[in-house]
Amino acid sequence: MARSPKGSTPTKASSDVSFIADWNDLRAFSDLDGIAKVDDPDRMLEQWRSDPIPPGLGGVEATVGRLETAEASILPLLARHSRAVCRVSVPSGPYTDFIGERADAPWVGTGFLVSPNLLLTNHHVLNSVEVAEAATVEFNYQITEPDLLDGPPDSVPAATVFRLNPRRLFVTSPMTGFDYSFVWIEPAAAQAFGAIRMTRGSFTVRQTEPTYIIHHPNGAPKQVSLDDTEVLSLNSSAVLYAADTAGGSSGAPVFCKRGRLVALHHAWRRTRAAQALFPTLTGRLNDGGHTDVVNEGIKLSAIAIDLEGRVAMGGEDASAAASVLSAFSGSDTLTGLFGSLGRHGAERGRDAERGAERGAELSPYEKVVQIYRGSEMDIDIGAWNIEWFNRNYKEPGKLDRVAKIITDLNLDIWALVEVSREAVDALVETLQKRFKQQYRADYSEPDAGSGKQATAVLWRPNVVEGGAVPWPDEIDELLRKSSREDLPFEAVHGKIFNRYPGLFRFRLKSETKAFDFYLVPLHLKARGEGSLRRRLASRVLSYAVERMIDTHGRDQDWILLGDVNATLASQDFEPLIEGGFTPLSASDEANGAFTYLKSPYKSLIDNIFVSANLSDSVDPDQFFVVATDRAVSRFVQDVSDHRPIAMRLSLADLPDAPAEGTGAAPGADRDADAAFRALLAAAGAAAPQRATPAAGALTTVSGGTRSAWLAGERTKSAFLRDNGLRFAQEIAATNAALRAQYGADAIMLTAEDVAAIVMAEAGVTSAGLIDPTFVHSNGEHGLLPLPDNIDFWVGTGAPAYDAPMALGDNLQTYLAYLGALKNKPVKTSAGRVLYTDLFRATGIADRPDRGAKLLAGVVHGYFWSGNYADRRVPIEALLSGFAADTPLGPLMQATGYVHAGKPLLEGRQRNLEDGLALAAALRAA
Repeated sequence: MARSPKGSTPTKASSDVSFIADWNDLRAFSDLDGIAKVDDPDRMLEQWRSDPIPPGLGGVEATVGRLETAEASILPLLARHSRAVCRVSVPSGPYTDFIGERADAPWVGTGFLVSPNLLLTNHHVLNSVEVAEAATVEFNYQITEPDLLDGPPDSVPAATVFRLNPRRLFVTSPMTGFDYSFVWIEPAAAQAFGAIRMTRGSFTVRQTEPTYIIHHPNGAPKQVSLDDTEVLSLNSSAVLYAADTAGGSSGAPVFCKRGRLVALHHAWRRTRAAQALFPTLTGRLNDGGHTDVVNEGIKLSAIAIDLEGRVAMGGEDASAAASVLSAFSGSDTLTGLFGSLGRHGAERGRDAERGAERGAELSPYEKVVQIYRGSEMDIDIGAWNIEWFNRNYKEPGKLDRVAKIITDLNLDIWALVEVSREAVDALVETLQKRFKQQYRADYSEPDAGSGKQATAVLWRPNVVEGGAVPWPDEIDELLRKSSREDLPFEAVHGKIFNRYPGLFRFRLKSETKAFDFYLVPLHLKARGEGSLRRRLASRVLSYAVERMIDTHGRDQDWILLGDVNATLASQDFEPLIEGGFTPLSASDEANGAFTYLKSPYKSLIDNIFVSANLSDSVDPDQFFVVATDRAVSRFVQDVSDHRPIAMRLSLADLPDAPAEGTGAAPGADRDADAAFRALLAAAGAAAPQRATPAAGALTTVSGGTRSAWLAGERTKSAFLRDNGLRFAQEIAATNAALRAQYGADAIMLTAEDVAAIVMAEAGVTSAGLIDPTFVHSNGEHGLLPLPDNIDFWVGTGAPAYDAPMALGDNLQTYLAYLGALKNKPVKTSAGRVLYTDLFRATGIADRPDRGAKLLAGVVHGYFWSGNYADRRVPIEALLSGFAADTPLGPLMQATGYVHAGKPLLEGRQRNLEDGLALAAALRAA
């Protein structure tokens, strides 16, 4: 039976620490009654945490009370976890503790490593940077095995001591929040003692299940609570359990029966005292006994949501919070793949309105509940090729595995590709029987036989309502045309749409939002089977949607998504971009999917969030890439050869916006144009009439505007000004790719970088006008000179540096090259990682203008030894000069640069200053 804490407490009284959750109703997840994302949380918990009990074999053995055995593998697992747990000791000093009192006496707590550089404990253990700086952490402070076996120890255990570095990273949530602190620690600690993985899952532990806590009660050598430790209740943010703890246990990890980290221990109450606040608490245990103590742990899933909120708000610790989030893995079934993205702030939702009426801001606990209830403010949509499942769904376990993935990612709508009606119907039935999750399905080809693969849509009827609707006859005829039969030449291989692209319409079931949209699930064959055919399909789709909007008045948002087994080439996007679509693409066949959104007239879409295997987002404000460690990754090999793609449409009230004229992109594929016209003629459809836009005209797309690259009759400065919006979009796309590749610490490309480089590097004609076909001194083709090792910087898909290329390809590749220069480690010189550490140097990191000049210096070879007579690069002198904003002439004259004193440097200085003056136009865009 759990016992009350004994002995003295060398820390601030734990009774000063309040529980964060409301425990007046001890039913599991009672605070989420009526939540839309999960129909039956109790059933979901049962399915995710069910532990099969082996059948009895007879004999003299018996179960005493409730059977609560554990797998034997828990022992070595907990032993590994234990190594990462440490004692946290804070000396008295000239700082204040968590309740604002001067630290006249020392205190201790518990902490544990959660990544190579992060230690996690409670805020009331380490409440400030000053306290964390003064603290020491001691690993391996525990009784040795010989002392444990042979009797009481005769000496104090040895320990390995480390110091923390909160000046580098410190993220804390106060006692009015979730009582956590993440602190930077040198990597040697994790190298010696390992780290405990953090995951986002909600359904990680069930009521009555035992918990295991590894801690330093009263600062004593490390101990573990194993007996009478069962879960008394749990809700969206916390776990209540009966394990023994004491002062000094604060900040300990709480593990479930399977050894998974589920909570951060932070507070205890004597049962009698707790009952005054939470009258439903009884203290009754599984075996009929009674506990005098109840403890509360903060769920890791709630901490992750709180951190995501900090990132979204963009405060002082947003960057540090993003770094901590990168240590989390998995997804939270209660919020779906995207967690709290698009659901931030107390200003959204009916709960917030009630909070405003009360005149009180919602607490962090209430905000978590609000986020879990946020489904009427967003729609999660995914697409997945599960051809493997379609062929094998009757085999044992196949339906259960796919249903578990669908449930865990918890999207509202799925476009399923290469499936049959029979397989999808069986999947819907399994979702209902096993998880009590209600889904409905409709089909692009409802009359197709069971053996034919097609596309289907699966949706949550408590979130959206809708289904398949017919295309108008003239568009349906066009979609069904055979390219082999209807085109006057044999340039197109196979049917344009080998799976009929059905049309579906959905409406959000919401008391506050009137939002509906069209969805078209797509499947096209692999790239090698006919690029021309796929470009033709792009033209057909763009034309079909344009006709639906202009002729039939269907001016809702349009989503076209599906599996194409390979990324469409850049020129394949053009017909859809011309039609006002915003493209997203995947990078390889396993990720193979493309998605386009169109909202040419009006939209309620505020933000769009996409899964990590989608890239090439083009809008600076509307697209965000989700961390790559979300749950999608682990499903590829087990269930399908293809990864799902997913997006979250986050809704807000937006004003209506009229569409601008659209224009054809330069360099469109002539063969595809000819084939498209022939196909239209065969279908009896009218060709689209597009007005050529005036210079600088913009075309409206979902969430923003964009222009084609305007090349002719422009100086470099006019080119920058006229293309300000397009440059801003491409900078945002480059930065999204940098975040995906290099993480939250990636160094972003700036408007100053791009403007300065264009002014310094762009090729021009003899008349001083920009020349997209310019041939540079080393044979590079294009407006901006790609280096001959461009593949090293941006990958093998880069265009050849010495061959003609489209202006868009040249500029996009060059921006990717600039981003790689700022982020890709090349080598270490003079103790600095080149070139990344240069941009983090004091006096440069926080000055975009100086960073742009430094980047131009890297491009121009100021950090290449071959440009110095003694073959030594004066790195520190250069950095000091750039940080002091020294003009190039005197700066390079003092370094021994081979071209010092030449007019070249004066010209570059003028170009840099002109470019920085123009950067404001890009920022304004």
